[in-house]
Amino acid sequence: MMETRNRNIDGIKGFLIVMVILGHVLQGRLDQHIGRYVIYGFHMPIFIAVAGFLFSFEKSKTLRLGEFLGKYWGRVLLPWCLAMLAYAIYLGAFGHSRPEWKGWIAYLLNPYYHLWFVPAYIFWGLMVWCISHFSIRREWVFAIGLLIAWTFFYLKANQMDLLTGWLGVELSGFVLHVLRPHYFLFFVLGVWARNERIPTPTGIFAISGLGLFALYFALFYFHEGVSPSMTDLIWVFGNVFFIVGLFRWMAADTLPKSQVFEWMGRQSMGIYLWHVLPLLLVKDFVGTRQLDVFYPVVFVSELILLALIFLLWKYWRGAKLLLGGG
Repeated sequence: MMETRNRNIDGIKGFLIVMVILGHVLQGRLDQHIGRYVIYGFHMPIFIAVAGFLFSFEKSKTLRLGEFLGKYWGRVLLPWCLAMLAYAIYLGAFGHSRPEWKGWIAYLLNPYYHLWFVPAYIFWGLMVWCISHFSIRREWVFAIGLLIAWTFFYLKANQMDLLTGWLGVELSGFVLHVLRPHYFLFFVLGVWARNERIPTPTGIFAISGLGLFALYFALFYFHEGVSPSMTDLIWVFGNVFFIVGLFRWMAADTLPKSQVFEWMGRQSMGIYLWHVLPLLLVKDFVGTRQLDVFYPVVFVSELILLALIFLLWKYWRGAKLLLGGG
């Protein structure tokens, strides 16, 4: 029997979810830890682009708004709501300790730590859905997404006071740090890449992306005199070029295979939602002063989480409610 599922997509998602976990586990500020700096240089742009690649652009044109949002309820929004509730309870949100909040509206405007991704993902999909109802081709979706993203990149870097004046502190924070329209570029890049036909050889894109990545990573040590805007520009173009090359290989299913990464890719939603909980527990009960103790305990705790996810999918029919996906 021929396989119809593209194993490379699962494998890339699995590798990236490992990078997400490592990025959260490693201690130290982003600008002081080369490991975190490198991981944050590529993992979210590629993850977002994969989400765009998997977005059903043609099908979205046929859906009404309620039907479109209904697609995400059981496999994305409900598990996210349960995770939001669990983290709120653990962090003492109902006791008015941390995180500080003034009711659920404030908590929804500022989802805990990693949980911003789901509302951003729904927002990006909704924007593409809106654009698709003008019967615009993927190329135009990419162009419009690029315009939106660069507008918010500019506002974020140069006109924060203006944006805050328009929207207020809380709403502007929600737009920039939760919905993240400046990342919309990578989502529409994924939508476009699924059907792109540029004649430029794949290697040119991959080598260009890797070269810009090398320059970006070098700026960790040699950043003096380089403006943040120039750093962001190198980061964006490095990811864009590399993603085009990588996605060509991914679409052809020609990348190396790994059953471990592929399984993690299929379970990426559940791992994403719950991987921070073991980290919080270890931080609270073990602490981070002795990293030679902290890291092994976190490693074991994350392995236990993966084992629990495996067992839930295997033996509990309701696993999807808690772990999403499907």
